[in-house]
Amino acid sequence: MNSLFFPVSRCILRKMVEKEIHLLLKNLQQEVGDLRDDIQSLKESASPGLGELRGMLRRRGLAPYRENPVHHLLFPPTFREREKKRFYELFKKYSFRLFLREILSRQGSFRISEVVRFSSAETGKKYLHSLIDLGMVEPAGGTEYRLLPLRTSSLGPTLEWFLAEILRKEFHCPALYGLRCKGTRFGGDYDVVASLEGRLLYLEVKSSPPKNIEGDEVHEFFSRLEDLIPQVALFFVDTELRLADKIVPIFETERLARRDPGNGPWPQWVKIADEIFFAPPGIYILNSKRSIIRNLAMCFQHHFALPSAPFAERNIPDRRRN
Repeated sequence: MNSLFFPVSRCILRKMVEKEIHLLLKNLQQEVGDLRDDIQSLKESASPGLGELRGMLRRRGLAPYRENPVHHLLFPPTFREREKKRFYELFKKYSFRLFLREILSRQGSFRISEVVRFSSAETGKKYLHSLIDLGMVEPAGGTEYRLLPLRTSSLGPTLEWFLAEILRKEFHCPALYGLRCKGTRFGGDYDVVASLEGRLLYLEVKSSPPKNIEGDEVHEFFSRLEDLIPQVALFFVDTELRLADKIVPIFETERLARRDPGNGPWPQWVKIADEIFFAPPGIYILNSKRSIIRNLAMCFQHHFALPSAPFAERNIPDRRRN
């Protein structure tokens, strides 16, 4: 009996040890991968491109005192790079962003049937399981779930982070989001700024549908341009609805109100693609229909096909008059 027992025990122990070693190696590989991603992220945050971007702001008399805030993002600051990447890929989908908006609108626990108004139940379940795997959602009893932790009631800050990530990852542009600056006349709060081949880019981000955007917000956008003086300015609305019905008319009203009669008539808005509009010298209005990345690419391609004309010369009132 003993002759059978000990060999079997050794065999079981060997398999257990091999399994533990395999698991340990797998965990080590994951940790090395995470460490590599973290190092790459640190390199990007300290890149010369960001230094040049900060220099653009300083040369305009702006003094940044906050950038890339994390306290109002949907995902926790403890997210590793691989988790951010997974969330970033999910966030590219318009249906996923609508799914998150519905969850946030509940301001507490929710049922899956309550948050799938804009997607199928099957798609909603996939999104829910992804959020659970990421540690962002937990069961709340019965058929209810809740975000963990609920740190914000708005998708806006996370959308700003996402647009900055698109500029960094897809277009290789140094970018900052949630920027606050001193030395401004109009608030100094900028959603996303970036360096586009040495040209300052400003991106205003709206998570609300067009019906919730009013003239005051467009007025503030134009006012920020007077302080920032970018070469490219984009007003982005995260919607697949038409912009020509309300947003473009609001912009035209604001532009006419700011027109200097001595400079002659301003050029009209030009529709350069489906729900992408342009007015010289470098203002774009766009939505998320089909793809945010595609729409940004079309704006950039259009911009580089135009003769260079900074806002200070063509669009922004002379500060010396004030």
